[in-house]
Amino acid sequence: MHTQYGYRRQPASTSGERSEDTDADAGSERWLLSYADLVTTLMVFFLALYVLQLAKTREAEVKAFEAHVTQERDSTGKSDGARNAQQVVRKNLLSQLETIRDKSQITIKNDVQGVEIGIDARVLFNSGDARLLPQSFDVLDEIATVLRKQAENNVLVEGHTDSVPISNARYASNWELSSARAGAVVRFLVDKGIGSRRLAAVGRADNFPLVVGDDAAARAMNRRVTILIQY
Repeated sequence: MHTQYGYRRQPASTSGERSEDTDADAGSERWLLSYADLVTTLMVFFLALYVLQLAKTREAEVKAFEAHVTQERDSTGKSDGARNAQQVVRKNLLSQLETIRDKSQITIKNDVQGVEIGIDARVLFNSGDARLLPQSFDVLDEIATVLRKQAENNVLVEGHTDSVPISNARYASNWELSSARAGAVVRFLVDKGIGSRRLAAVGRADNFPLVVGDDAAARAMNRRVTILIQY
C-alpha cells in the first residue's frame, strides 16, 4: 500500500526575477539619495539667502547710524555757530545800551529769553496814570534808536504795578493801569519808527513782583515797565 503525501511545491525563482527585484531596490535607493541631495541643496540655498539678507540689514543699519552721527555733528556745529552769533549780537546790544544803564532807575539784564530793560514807573508816569511824562522821552528815544538797529528781534513791553488796589475814574484796576502803561510805551516806539508787528504790550498788574514785600520801598521797585528784546 502506498501512502501519498500531498504538498505544494514552491516554484523556483528564476534568475531573471531576482534581477528585477534588485534593480527596483537600487532605483528606490537612488531616488531617496537624490531627494536628500535636493533637500540639502535647498537648505544650503535658503541659508545662504538668510545670511545675505542679514549682511544687507547690518550694512543698512551701519549706514543709518553713520548718517545719524553725521547729522548730529552737523546740527551741533550749526547750533554752536548760531549760539555764538547770538552771543555776539547780545554783547553788541548790551554795549549800545551802556548809556541807558548809567541812568538812575534804569536796569539792564541779560535774560534767558533776551535782553530786558527795566524802567522805574516814576520815570515814565505820574502815580495812577498811564500818560508818558516829558522827562521819559529821552530814555525812550535812546531805546528806540537801539531797537531800530535790532530789526530782527521782537519786543515785549510789560507793565507792572504794586499790590495796592487802584480805582479811579480812568482805571478800574491794576490790570487796566498796567496794560495802559505798556500800551503807551508801545505807541511811543511805533511813532519812533519801530515796526508794530515786532511789538507786543501786556499788562501784568502785581503778578510778577520784582521784590517781595509790602513796604514803600518794595512797592516802588515793583512799579515798573520792562522792555524785553527777545532772542
